[in-house]
Amino acid sequence: VGVWMWTGFCMTILAAAIKGVSIDVLEAARVDGANEWQVFWSVIMPDILPTITVVVTTMVINVLKIFDIVYVMTGGNYGTEVIANRMYIEMYTSFKTGRAAAIAIVLILVIVPAMIFNIRRFREQEAMR
Repeated sequence: VGVWMWTGFCMTILAAAIKGVSIDVLEAARVDGANEWQVFWSVIMPDILPTITVVVTTMVINVLKIFDIVYVMTGGNYGTEVIANRMYIEMYTSFKTGRAAAIAIVLILVIVPAMIFNIRRFREQEAMR
């Protein structure tokens, strides 16, 4: 469900990044003798890499904090337990608040570096403009 929920967002952002690649640079690469595979890996990929990084980190953060879909659809059964679901079970089913708090801290410690990385990249990009 999560894949289908976020596929449209990711494809829209990546399609916009690909549309943003300069046609002049693509033509110059082709005139210089690059085939389409070389154009993709040497021109398009480096140009859209910042966008790919943003999309990947956003999806990693979403996957780490996803809870509602798993809880509603399976309740964590059938091998679908995620970290947020484990936190919920520890807190409200097992009444182990210390464990639930520890899981929440681990979740925060995993997500915050990804957020800091994105914020630094955005500031660097704004400084270049």
